Amino acid sequence: MYLSNQLLNLSSPHFLKFIILAWLGFVISGLVYFQVSQLKSFDSDRILLQDGWFLSFKKQLGLNTQIHEAYLVLVIEQNCGCAKQAKAHITALKRFADEKGFNIIEHPYSAELHHVIPATPAAVIIDKNGEFVYAGPLSEGLACSQGSGFVETAMTNLVAGFNSKLLVADTKGCYCKNRV
Repeated sequence: MYLSNQLLNLSSPHFLKFIILAWLGFVISGLVYFQVSQLKSFDSDRILLQDGWFLSFKKQLGLNTQIHEAYLVLVIEQNCGCAKQAKAHITALKRFADEKGFNIIEHPYSAELHHVIPATPAAVIIDKNGEFVYAGPLSEGLACSQGSGFVETAMTNLVAGFNSKLLVADTKGCYCKNRV
């Protein structure tokens, strides 16, 4: 009875604490809701799992099978909010690739790539023999943060002599689903 009387008193310090805690809970739940709503599946249509996907990708980019150099191909849609959020990661990734001796191709998303790239920002790594090394997103999670990068791991493995042939299709993060 005492607590209910104190809460009903609008000038009570308990009432003020209750209002502040309720407001804080509302703000936090709103932030969580909007952040989680940003999470999308990278390849819900299973484009990367189709037979002949890698050959189709190289054909779309005009890469021949005997390239004699390792490549990091970044596919980025400039109007994608997720690419804007990942700009620092993209810059760091390009610097890392350059240090490891990879040639970097930054290719804008286009209608031709719609059938081989399910979402952006995306990366594909090709070794010096033209073989598949990695395909998928730059990273996973909210805002495609730099800390959860798959690409750096695949490049480090390749430089160490191990081709991981890593295909990351079943992950969630901040991705722009490319619908043409």
